[in-house]
Amino acid sequence: MKLNEMNVVITGANGTVASELISYFSNKAAFVVGTVRQLKENVENENNSAIIEMDPLDHYSIESAIKWINNQAGDIHCWLNIVGGFSMGNHVGEVRDEWSYMYNTNFMTALNCCQQILPKMKQGGWGRIVNMGAQAAVNGMPLSGPYCTSKAAVHMLTKIIALENGNGVTCNALLPGIIDTPSNRNKMPEADHDNWVGLNKIAERIEALFLSDENGSLIDV
Repeated sequence: MKLNEMNVVITGANGTVASELISYFSNKAAFVVGTVRQLKENVENENNSAIIEMDPLDHYSIESAIKWINNQAGDIHCWLNIVGGFSMGNHVGEVRDEWSYMYNTNFMTALNCCQQILPKMKQGGWGRIVNMGAQAAVNGMPLSGPYCTSKAAVHMLTKIIALENGNGVTCNALLPGIIDTPSNRNKMPEADHDNWVGLNKIAERIEALFLSDENGSLIDV
């Protein structure tokens, strides 16, 4: 399938990474939908893109969003689980609620969306799921247990989905280091930004996954 024939869904459209991906793919794909938990009144939909309300922690909300997209554009071919969060600053024994918060924000959002879209993709015989993992979740990082653990769960979810599927449906995960965004530069002005991951590199790697049969890979970017 060609990219200009694909309908793409990108979660977490309020974030910098997702918003950049929406801009990137709206110039290449047939139709692009960004999802947000709470829709702002001033958001305007374009001819081949839209921002819609969807709570990735609510199965009914995800189901309703998928139905809306199906009615507007047809089958969903590509789904990007970009929504997520980051926190650090405490040892494992010093945090309580942060474990549930990171687990829900990073893992359950991805799991819920995958559970809803996978049957549709299998029915259509084709689909691409890309999850957002993290390099820090491979070997771990001090003072970030909840974040790293939740992202490690995303890595394993990606591999299990790939093992259980195939026949046109693939699932991969990107594992970026520090992403080069204005927010991260403001937080770490003295850091070496040359080694950070550019948003365009992330978009290009995702595009390559859309166009390939690669399945079950955890890809450093």
